Amino acid sequence: MTHLDLLSSKQAHALFDILTSHVTLTEIESLKHSKTIATFGPPLQPSSTDPASTPLLRILLQSFIDYLPGFKDVTSHFWTDSIYRLGTALDDANLSQSYDKGSVGIRRTLSTASASIIESVARGRLGGYPKRPLKEDSKYDRAIPDDVVKAWDDFLQRIIYGDLLDKMFVKASETDNLSDHEPVVLTAEVTELRKRAKQIEQSKDSPDKSQMDRLCKYVSEAAEEQQRIRNESESRSISIAAAITGQDKILPPLTESSHKLALDYVSIKLAIRDREKLIEVLCHHSPDLVTKSIRELVTVYDPIIRALHKAVDLSAGVTDLQNFIDDLINLSLIDKTKPAKLPTVQDFCRLLEKHQKSSHVFIHQALKNGKELSQWYHEYASHAIEQYKQMGDIDAAADGKTAAGDFTRCLNDLVSKLSEDQRQQVLKQLDQHATFLDSLAQQSKARMDKTVRASLEPKSSNNEVEGNPGMFLLKWQLFIDQTAITPGPTDNQPRSGKTDSVVDATAVDVDGEKSATTHQA
Repeated sequence: MTHLDLLSSKQAHALFDILTSHVTLTEIESLKHSKTIATFGPPLQPSSTDPASTPLLRILLQSFIDYLPGFKDVTSHFWTDSIYRLGTALDDANLSQSYDKGSVGIRRTLSTASASIIESVARGRLGGYPKRPLKEDSKYDRAIPDDVVKAWDDFLQRIIYGDLLDKMFVKASETDNLSDHEPVVLTAEVTELRKRAKQIEQSKDSPDKSQMDRLCKYVSEAAEEQQRIRNESESRSISIAAAITGQDKILPPLTESSHKLALDYVSIKLAIRDREKLIEVLCHHSPDLVTKSIRELVTVYDPIIRALHKAVDLSAGVTDLQNFIDDLINLSLIDKTKPAKLPTVQDFCRLLEKHQKSSHVFIHQALKNGKELSQWYHEYASHAIEQYKQMGDIDAAADGKTAAGDFTRCLNDLVSKLSEDQRQQVLKQLDQHATFLDSLAQQSKARMDKTVRASLEPKSSNNEVEGNPGMFLLKWQLFIDQTAITPGPTDNQPRSGKTDSVVDATAVDVDGEKSATTHQA
């Protein structure tokens, strides 16, 4: 039996998905440890020859970011001093974890969102985009969902394996008809959170002072001590608040009425500390790492900014951008006096369609009048596209997939090293995961069908779609659902990001009010 016979197309695709999903999320989560930053390798440690702590992220950084116009010209000092020290300072701040807070925090939400996108980029970089023959005279109907999906795939085929990228740059330079705030203020949030902490401290059902003092002590303890108590909470299946107060044997156990307030108190105190630490690192750190980093970026981007200033009408461009941001903010605002209703994917599609002409005008002016600017970004786009080309001659399977592309042989080599019993067990798990991926794809397709049809109808129509299309959104929801959360105050059962009480807690704003109805992606 040859290595190529070990895995079917679907099994190789499933194994590729499992490995890239796991490695991506693991590497992103590891960035919260200063040891990861210290062993990242180039460009943070340019002379290092040791194995990188995050090899996948490093590959993507070197493949895409290092070649970005402007960014490619930053000095090594920018990475080894500014970025390295800023990353270390954030890690040393020991920001809170979702487990302790009883809700899915902002950093967890952002890290899982990043992972769901980066894992897809990683699969394309490692395995390449599946190549298939194209019909030159293809026609598409926007009202037919399958045509929309096919048009997108044909677009990528022509971008990666054809000359569409070159044609797009030429077209954009010829015509602009390309179809032929309020910031979050951390100090204000701290004030709201302190009010909520004070209310708990003054409540007749709150834990006694000795218990409150022990909860406060936990918030500022070293990361290793927090992890030890967190492990005890998980192993004994007790809440983090019970685990914390249980460290001092002389303290009485939490009562039923005080237990929930104790959990809320820990969550609020951690949120306050997070914001204070972020303010300290980003605004009051000595030396001022953020300002230093921004100054160096402004310096290397100065030629691009000057070229852009000469090429386009910045006044009109800024006005168009302001109009877009205003509409985006208005679309995203939640009126707390009314039943919360989140904007749908159709709403965002209509927003982009409304403003696409202004973006076309901006791009046209930049490419027509800024020849050097056009050349810089054309070269970068060409380089980025090259990363997705499959090097091997891989025949597409009947389902249109090419297993793991160029990475297929590596996966077969890995499986070949297993014993027969191990191999059969792995193959069984891969079949199960392949079935799971098929179910996700079917969900995404069904949502796409509804979204395409709904987007062609007037906004006033009763055409709202439950859930948004896209595999990455479904994977993002899966990452969030798998987030480990402290047991609650009553049943002592392990919880996760999909537990109802956690979903409700995640929707609570800093002022203690529920910000919006939650929903599955």
